[in-house]
Amino acid sequence: MTTRREKSKPQKPQINIQLEAAQEPPKAMVNQRKEKFADFLIDVAKYVLTGVVITSLFNDVTDKTTIYLVGLAVVCLTLLLGLSLTSKTKDK
Repeated sequence: MTTRREKSKPQKPQINIQLEAAQEPPKAMVNQRKEKFADFLIDVAKYVLTGVVITSLFNDVTDKTTIYLVGLAVVCLTLLLGLSLTSKTKDK
């Protein structure tokens, strides 16, 4: 009587598994990059607020409403995006 061999899924070679694991950045590094990008966006919001909106108060600009609206829209967008990327857990 002949026994039937069950076909199993081919196993990945061990080297490929190690290479795949090496290519994935550690979770702490991803969180650190996310935090740095969030800080960058918050800084951009501050610089736009200072550079566009406040300096237009001191200069003679003909179309102040457009500058204020676009400047404040950019500030709100970058600030909200930056704040949403910051971690919500407290570090002890």
